This record gives sequence, structure tokens and C-alpha cells, in this order.
Amino acid sequence: MNTLVTADPAAAFTRRRFLLVAAAAASGAAVTLAGCGTGSKAGGPSTPADSIPASSRTSGADPGTTPTSGTGSSGPGGSSGPAGTPQALRGTGARRKPGDPAGARAALADFGADFLRQARALDPDIPNTAISPYSLFTVLAMARAGAKAETAAQIDAALRAAGVDTQGAVISAVDAGVTAALAAAKTAATDGADPMVIQPANQAWVQDGFPVRQEYLDALAVQYGVEAMAADFAADPEKMRAAINDWVADRTNDLIPELFPEGSIDVATVLVLVNALYLKAAWSEPFRKGQPAAFFTGDGEVQVPMMTSPDPVRGVAGKGWTAVTIPYLGGGAAMTLLVPDKGGFSSTLKALDAAMVGTAASVTKSVSLTMPLFSIASTSDAKGIAEQLGIADIFSTSAADLSGIAGVPGDLYAQSFVHQAVVKVDEKGTEAAAATGMGVGVTSLPMVDLELTVDRPFLFWISETVTGAPLFLGAVTDPTASA
Repeated sequence: MNTLVTADPAAAFTRRRFLLVAAAAASGAAVTLAGCGTGSKAGGPSTPADSIPASSRTSGADPGTTPTSGTGSSGPGGSSGPAGTPQALRGTGARRKPGDPAGARAALADFGADFLRQARALDPDIPNTAISPYSLFTVLAMARAGAKAETAAQIDAALRAAGVDTQGAVISAVDAGVTAALAAAKTAATDGADPMVIQPANQAWVQDGFPVRQEYLDALAVQYGVEAMAADFAADPEKMRAAINDWVADRTNDLIPELFPEGSIDVATVLVLVNALYLKAAWSEPFRKGQPAAFFTGDGEVQVPMMTSPDPVRGVAGKGWTAVTIPYLGGGAAMTLLVPDKGGFSSTLKALDAAMVGTAASVTKSVSLTMPLFSIASTSDAKGIAEQLGIADIFSTSAADLSGIAGVPGDLYAQSFVHQAVVKVDEKGTEAAAATGMGVGVTSLPMVDLELTVDRPFLFWISETVTGAPLFLGAVTDPTASA
């Protein structure tokens, strides 16, 4: 094979070689490609620094370790490590500093409102919907870190935050807020009180041997605290799917036991990005159990169990709606209810944006609150909704540009994009979980045009590939004959 010499080392990773790596992994063959090895002898071809195979950058990691921040935790992987221990692909650089809180609220509120509207529009008959803007935003932003050109522009527009650094600043700001909420709850907790749990966790799994760019791993580490893990989708995609689902279940207290459905991860998968989020928080003041009361659905009324706040909570009256904010223990986290006037749900949902979210938080009134207990479990058509929001190219085998991860435009695309959320609210507090996942695969594997079984005499030669001139030449009529 000729060694490709180019001014841009990334360009040395051609489409053919990209697919050969995937095919070799799928078949278990041992293939060494110029520019894709783990090193070289003096005078031999060197490995481009930005496209080193996953297994070449690995180091030991404890698969059970979960950092206290909830991000960058390890998980199931392939068998590249000692005794099958998953191997970490370490990016360089410390986690970025928190971004502007107001900017984070605006981006997540606007993106979340857009996503919720589309979710309701795609399934208007479903009574209840729950999503996690934080979880969805995080996974799309992790993919955006490797996106280029129009693929990147579409994600930027949907997320209401342009660029890798801006998106990383949004998530780091929220993570800092979570840390502060946990500290406040710990300070406020009395003997016997359950501590608040808010646990975000990000993870990436990369096909062992896949030449992911170092700068992409660096972006995951700096922006999202992610340490990717080597995996083996090519050998057993169903086993990897089960392992990733187990990782999610562990980090959502089993509220989301299966994020990736059957068939969503296959032999062409080379990268999986996941965010899991779990929350369990007690109210600052527990509610009192109330009597069942009528709840008007819009089409009629149903009797639902109610609960009443022991003391007034803070709220605000807006144009056509009333909002209340209910603090959790310590006051570092809260639930806001925005209740449209009767008949105004559709118009309020249509108008929901970051400005309305900000107005709802500016509490000015004291409110005596009675509200229903409720429980929601939602599985959204995340891919369909993302496409409705203008994120289309990433899912196209012809238009996707994820060349910031590996290869060239058109080599990779998003095979799947999945999201689930669960929210349970009662007199004591709230338990909620969400998870989002994206599977990235190669656009195609090499086609097999011929099959050959070498079961008869043959010739062979060995040559250097610049001229093709034989260095060695021979004939074999009996492979069992001794030298």
C-alpha cells in the first residue's frame, strides 16, 4: 500500500482505508494500514497524531468508577484491556469553567420549548409528555464537537448556541448549578432527611481500533468531562447494546432500563454518545395529602389525587397564565409550574420561550398551592423531532459531515437518536430520570464482489508499492511440502 503524503495529516485517512478498518474489525482480521498503526520503526510510516486507533491510546480504567460530578464516568467496553477490562481513551485538558448562567438558561429553555412543541405535535393524542432539554442538548452538543460545515450549522441553530465552546459553556454552567444545589441541600438537611441526588453522567464508547481524532477526544474531555471507552460493536453489537443499556439503568435508578431498542446498534456502529440524568429531591416543606378533585383535561374532567402546600409558595401572574416555584430542600433546586388560564394551554405552549421562563421565575406573589400528584414516562421520537427542528444532515448517509470525529465528510452519520424521560411527583418530593443516546456508524462497509478459496496451485510475489516491481516471486503447488 502506498503511503499517502499530504500537508494535512487528517486527509491521509481516506474513505477506502476508513472502511477497511471497519471491515477488519467486523471480520476479526489483523490489518495494518499506513498511517493507522500504533507506531513505526525508523524510516517507516508514522501515525497521524489526530487519527490514532482507539486501542492505541488506551490506558487502564476502573469500569465501576463514577466521579462525584456525575460526568466522565467509565462503563462497559470491549476486550482490549487486561482480562477484558474496558480501556479509557483519554482526552487532554481540564474541564472548562462554567459559562454564563443567563446564557445557559436561555439556550436550554428555547431549545427545550422547541423540542417539547414538536414532541406534542408529532403525537397530539398523548396526554402527558416529559423531556430533558439538558440531556438532549448534551448529546447533540457532543456530536456537534465532531461536526463540520452544514451539519454543524444545523445543530447550532437548533441548540440556540453557536459553536463547541458556547455549547460546552452552557452545560458547564448547569453542572456548576447542580453542584451548588447539592451543597445547599446537604447544609439544609436534618437528621434522617434523604440527601438530594442530582446525577448527570456523560459517556462515549468508541469501536476498538477505530481511528478517532485526538482533538475530538480533547473536546469531549474539556467541554463535557467525558472519558471515552473502547468498545466492540463489530464483534457483538447486541452485547454492547445490552451493556450500554445497563449503564443507563444503573445511572437512572432503573427508571430507564432500555434506552437503545433492539437493532439500533449494529456492526457498522463505531461510536455511541450517551447522557443519563437522575434526580431525587425532597420538597423544602412536604405537601399535605389532599382530597381527590376534578381535573379538566380539555375534553372533560377526571378525578385525581391532590396535595396542598403547608405554607404559601412564591409565584407570579403573567399574561394568560400563573406560575409558582416550589423549592426543594436547601433552595438550590426548584420545580416551577406554569398554569395557563382555562382554554389557553395551546396558545401558551406555542408562546413558551426563554423570556417566559425568565418571567415565571421572577416571583412576586404569595400563592396557596394545591396540585395533583403525577407520574410521566415518555419515549420521544428524538430523531424525528430533531429533523423537524432542522437537524437533518447528521442523519443522512450522503450529507452528514462528522469529519471532526474521523475520516472525511460522508464517512460517518448518526444511525440513531433516542430519548426517554420519567418524572414522578408526590407529597414528599420528586424522582426523575432522563437519558439520551446517539449511535454513529460508517455509511457503508466494503462490498464483496467475488469470493475466492485458494484450493489449487498459485503464484505469489512481494513488492514495494511505488513501482510494484517484485521483490520476491514464487509458485506454490503443495502448501504442505517442507522447505
